[in-house]
Amino acid sequence: MVIVGLGLCTPLGLTARTTQVEMAAGTVRFFETGVLDATGEPVRASVLKLLDPRLSRTERMVSLAVTALQEALKEVAPHDLAHLPLLLALPEPGSGAPFDMEAVRGVLNRAAAPVRLEVSKDALFHEGRAGLFRALAEATQILKSRQASWVLVGGVDSMCDRQSLAHHARTGRTLGPGTPDGILPGEGAGFILLTSTELSRQRRLKSRGRVLGCALSHEPHSFLQRKPNMAEGLTNAFRQLRLHPLTGARRVDHILSCQTGETFWAQEFNYAYLRNAALMPEPLTMSQVAESLGDAGAAAGAIQLGSALHLLGRLEKSSEEPVRILIYGCADAGQTGACIIEGDT
Repeated sequence: MVIVGLGLCTPLGLTARTTQVEMAAGTVRFFETGVLDATGEPVRASVLKLLDPRLSRTERMVSLAVTALQEALKEVAPHDLAHLPLLLALPEPGSGAPFDMEAVRGVLNRAAAPVRLEVSKDALFHEGRAGLFRALAEATQILKSRQASWVLVGGVDSMCDRQSLAHHARTGRTLGPGTPDGILPGEGAGFILLTSTELSRQRRLKSRGRVLGCALSHEPHSFLQRKPNMAEGLTNAFRQLRLHPLTGARRVDHILSCQTGETFWAQEFNYAYLRNAALMPEPLTMSQVAESLGDAGAAAGAIQLGSALHLLGRLEKSSEEPVRILIYGCADAGQTGACIIEGDT
């Protein structure tokens, strides 16, 4: 699959370019909020300060998603996109305040006009950080079967509304004096416009990069239960990519993680990395979305894919081979996904 459009909206910037550059520079946007944790300290979060702190989770998600969606659709003439399936990664159940999906769907349809989005219930993946990889896998099948010429995949999330912040503080998940191994809640949205290699060549479209392959798995001993996590799910996802004749042909050059930085996820990666060392960069080079944006939830995959496209042009190789970047994400409930992005030769 060829990536021909990208839109991002995050606390680092309202466009893909701004977010990409700020992430590469190591910029962070963490602020104290008006919500207190169990120790009486303000909860810190990666918040888009342009949004009113009184907005609900639904309202924040809508604002972020509309901005990113419109940017992603700018690269292609509207008449080419009359039939545009949307595959969307959404927050996991229990990850914060409830949100109104029908409201999100309606606003996105209006914002995309004159393009008509097709959003079925089967195309909504409530899998948090793993959701984008499920969307990419579905997009691959849609393009391969010629059900559509274009597919739009994306992710949107916000844990920065007051109700969601209070939820994470109440459950002891937020980073603070009493929880040194916690998260910094975040928010964001990203959309990626995809087409087939064949159509890209026919239309002479500018390619931002290619999705070489995608792998899905599930962790039986997830973050939400107490049994030791032996990284079975992530190991399997990496193994699928390592054994694939295309994605496993050589090592990747960099790894991008959608995870939070908590010890649980670090240990999980270490196990999976060692079991699939032949696929990994040597020496190991890796970046986490949480370093700049905290826990971006369902938006993390799209944000990291955008970051990967920026890194493709910055990573230098001594050979003529195009740069390859591995992106992965794991949901609290155990869903796991990974993909490899490649630059053009």
